[in-house]
Amino acid sequence: MLNIWLISWRNITHNKKRFFFSLLGIILGISFVTSMLIADKTTNDVFDYYEQMYVANADYWILSDEHTYSEDVISTVLTSSAVTETLLALDKQAFFELEGNRSLNQSSVRITGVSDQNSSLLKLPVIEGDLDNEGLVIPQDIANLLNKKVGDTIQFSNLGEAKVSAIVEYTQLLASPSNWESAEQKSFRVMAPLDLLREWTGMDNELSYVRFQTNEEGENLFQSLQEEYRNSNVYAQPVVADDRQSNDIGGLYTFFYLIAGLSIFISGFIVFNVIYTSVMERKREFAIMKSFGYLQSSISRLIFIEVILLALIGIAIGVPIGIWLGDIFMQTLLSVFEFDMVYTLNWKIPTLTAVVVGILFPVVFSMFPIYHAGKTSVLGMLKMGEPTKSSTRQYLIRALLGVGLLSFVLIDHPVSYLFILASIILLFPFMLLFLNRIFKPILKMFFGYSGSLAAKSFTQQLNRNANTAAILAVGIAVILLLSAVIESAPEGYENEIRNTYGGDIRVSSEAPWSKQDREKLLSYDSVANVEPLTESTPITWETVDGDKRQFSILAVDKEGPRLFVSPKEENTYNELSKETSIVLGERAFNEWGGNIGEYIYINTPSGRQQFKVLDVVKTSHYSGYVAFMDEDLLKHEYGWANSFDMLITLNDRYTEEKLRDQLWLDFSSHLSKVETVEDEINSKTSAITGMNELVLIMLVLVIGLASIGTANTLLMNTLERTYEIGTMRALGFTKQQVRKMVIGEGVLIGLSGVLGGLVAGVILLYVTSQSKLFGEFISFQIPLGNIILALVAGLSLSFFASWISSTTASKIGIISSIKEG
Repeated sequence: MLNIWLISWRNITHNKKRFFFSLLGIILGISFVTSMLIADKTTNDVFDYYEQMYVANADYWILSDEHTYSEDVISTVLTSSAVTETLLALDKQAFFELEGNRSLNQSSVRITGVSDQNSSLLKLPVIEGDLDNEGLVIPQDIANLLNKKVGDTIQFSNLGEAKVSAIVEYTQLLASPSNWESAEQKSFRVMAPLDLLREWTGMDNELSYVRFQTNEEGENLFQSLQEEYRNSNVYAQPVVADDRQSNDIGGLYTFFYLIAGLSIFISGFIVFNVIYTSVMERKREFAIMKSFGYLQSSISRLIFIEVILLALIGIAIGVPIGIWLGDIFMQTLLSVFEFDMVYTLNWKIPTLTAVVVGILFPVVFSMFPIYHAGKTSVLGMLKMGEPTKSSTRQYLIRALLGVGLLSFVLIDHPVSYLFILASIILLFPFMLLFLNRIFKPILKMFFGYSGSLAAKSFTQQLNRNANTAAILAVGIAVILLLSAVIESAPEGYENEIRNTYGGDIRVSSEAPWSKQDREKLLSYDSVANVEPLTESTPITWETVDGDKRQFSILAVDKEGPRLFVSPKEENTYNELSKETSIVLGERAFNEWGGNIGEYIYINTPSGRQQFKVLDVVKTSHYSGYVAFMDEDLLKHEYGWANSFDMLITLNDRYTEEKLRDQLWLDFSSHLSKVETVEDEINSKTSAITGMNELVLIMLVLVIGLASIGTANTLLMNTLERTYEIGTMRALGFTKQQVRKMVIGEGVLIGLSGVLGGLVAGVILLYVTSQSKLFGEFISFQIPLGNIILALVAGLSLSFFASWISSTTASKIGIISSIKEG
């Protein structure tokens, strides 16, 4: 058994350069897969971590559809034997006393007073200081901006001052801007002792919410509380770990798996090319082995062990590199987000998965060569003049199949993309013949007679060269499509936000807006219209599988602001006003898992109710993770009475920024947030825009991986033509001319792959822009910057790959090569 492993090792290392390129392709493929799997798992863990941090150990909480409620209301909770721990909290909007010329918006701060900063119902990752219930707890972003340390004092306008007792990492409860520009759009958040905040504000018996933990009797207590609070201004809700309203990261996972799949595909092709070529070169050897009594299974097993050896070496080197790349990728990825998130690299399970994939994909891609090796015919090898070129019939079948698959451009379905890419691979030989004719004069111009020979020899291994170029083309096409999506998606999101935001500015208050407030807003010269926006939040609901989720429900009215779009919008408004029903945003609908016409269960302020789902709609609010209900139904049957938000529409000659400061001045006593439609657009599109840098990196890496395939193909072409090259050298060809010939072939492969990839990318982009599934977000805009990068990187790396292979060709000896022939 040991002998067969030694023989296999000798076979794969017989040609050192081919072994190196093959191994390098496997290493890079496994590295990319490992890094993407680690990024997927770690990103998921990061958001799970912050979800759990927000929930902590709380099971339920008591909230209100007013800003605060009396502590007396929760006497049942405070005295119940089912409650094991409670946390009382009060929110109050305030302002920092800041030095310098800072606006009110930049100095606005949300103070949360809690009864116990060290409660198990809170999770505050402390960086410095202690949770001593005596001072302020501030996030690191505030500490950096205000230049504060533990023990320093922070002053609040018209309230008082307090010392900083702890500085903590990012957490949702204290999410704050990291720079002054962001502070124009979002308030800071700090935590203070509840008694101190009550002392400052005089709200001695008031609470904003109460969290509590229960024992096994908790469900009974929750149901009794729902009944107790029915028809009041307070309500009970389960605490649910669900931050989908603030984090729409589903597309990231698609990105991870797309890159991993592409890497496996390219690496697998390199493995296939190497093993298949090796098998074809050794057919005489296999025939001799069979004549000495070797079985078909013995020969197949020999090739199989060679593949396993390559895979094991690739895993041993590629996995550690992948772990390192995964760490770098996570640092780059999380820098896209506004907040400074921490992470622990989750590498164990992804590494095991990568090891399994690293063993399987070389074997899978080598199955045909392994089978082909075992089927070698002894008699067939004794015959001379076997055809080495593909027959006309094979090319005809390939052309017909390629054209047939290309017709999937007319079918609007995600699977169509796979068929389109397959058609491009099948049709690539014909494209190579076309490009060969076009670029033959150019090659002759740059490389002389060597260029003409390069164009001629390019067709000798047409299928192999075509497949190599096609793999490069597929990689470029997919990455270009991804980059085009990222470039055009912000425009699509911007259009959706403007169409469904409901106005130009959304103003949030701690207290319900009064009639007098609305009249004052309408008195501004800049204001064209003011509409109340009623939002019930946070509300828990159930998927069809019974899992608990959490979102907001917005009130809508046919005559009110437009908050969603739907093909049957008019009918939807009419139906909402007639029956106990609800409309879901797309993400909420997908998470729910039911069908239109079925019922969804929601924990409303009036208790658990079921609502008929009338429609699924497009909306910018919470990225579609939201629901809509008729305004009258929301106020009466549902049980939510107050509006804390106003949607303001401006006159044409005014901008949002001019009104923002005025709002803070006039309503500072109860104003909590001023968000413009431009703020929402910037918030939604900034992360997408930041992803473009990652796509550019991936574009270069994928082209680099494909270029290894180019080097390998050229090397195999060169080795197969040893006798031919030796004869040319004997007839007077110089080493320099041989090198130019090989470089010319490599340039042709690289240029064909790049141009084919650009064409394929444009086709995919056009299909996507015309699709009903994606067309609203993706316009037909060609990413010129990325195209130029692909062209430069593709040609440069292909030239480098061909230059390496050309050194082998130039070293072929005249006498030894002729002897081999």
